[in-house]
Amino acid sequence: ELSDDEEDVHPNIDKESWFRMKHRSRVEREEHEEKDKQRIRAEMDKANQRIKMLERDLLKIERRKLDSVGDDDSDDDDDDLDDTEAIKIELEELQQQNAQRQAKLDEYEKNKKWNVDNMFHVKEERTEVNKEAAKANYTEAGYAKSTVDGKEAKAEFEKALEKTKGDDAKQKTETASSPSAKPAATSKPEATKAPPPPATA
Repeated sequence: ELSDDEEDVHPNIDKESWFRMKHRSRVEREEHEEKDKQRIRAEMDKANQRIKMLERDLLKIERRKLDSVGDDDSDDDDDDLDDTEAIKIELEELQQQNAQRQAKLDEYEKNKKWNVDNMFHVKEERTEVNKEAAKANYTEAGYAKSTVDGKEAKAEFEKALEKTKGDDAKQKTETASSPSAKPAATSKPEATKAPPPPATA
């Protein structure tokens, strides 16, 4: 089955409404199927109880027949025979109905449409607690304890500082030796001559 957000949108319905409609119809269909399955299982349970009762009645009739082997009471034999035949017929009918119900359940399971809601179910949930969390990681003043002591922190700081200084010195030598870093030639501005004074007559 396509998921609720597949690109099978109807051209006359906006996308969000289409997805909501598809989701709602899928949920309603699954609820209907689940109710039908529960009804079928309840009917099968009732039928199985009735089958057990009928099988017990058959056993009682068989025992009564065995106990009355020497008696010549033909009326009781005829009644028992009628009872056993009726019980056997009812047993067959109930078993056939249960077989049909089971076939319906199998069909539901076979044609089950997979989606994000029924693809899996949670087997086990557990919470793991960190045992180290209970240890005191705070100073008496209430501040968190450092993971390194002062000497280690100072050594790390000095190491980082030396690396930074080394990188700066390297960068200065590279810029000084590069040909593109030649200083631009300075040119003196030319002295401008003053215009000659106007001639007088």
